[in-house]
Amino acid sequence: MRVTRGADLGALVAERREKLGMSQQQLADESGVTRDWLNRFERGKSTVTLHRVLWVLSALNLEMSVEDGR
Repeated sequence: MRVTRGADLGALVAERREKLGMSQQQLADESGVTRDWLNRFERGKSTVTLHRVLWVLSALNLEMSVEDGR
């Protein structure tokens, strides 16, 4: 999936979490964030921080790469 906005990444995380059969609370516990924070992230709110995003991706066995979009 190509991610161009925070909301895209949040949607990807929600989709992966649901595919793995995890609740928001389970993923929050596994990744070291609160369920409230995870909920805001999955909905694309801009108040998330990158280090926490990386924790969540790691808990889902996902990696992020950055490419030149030109």
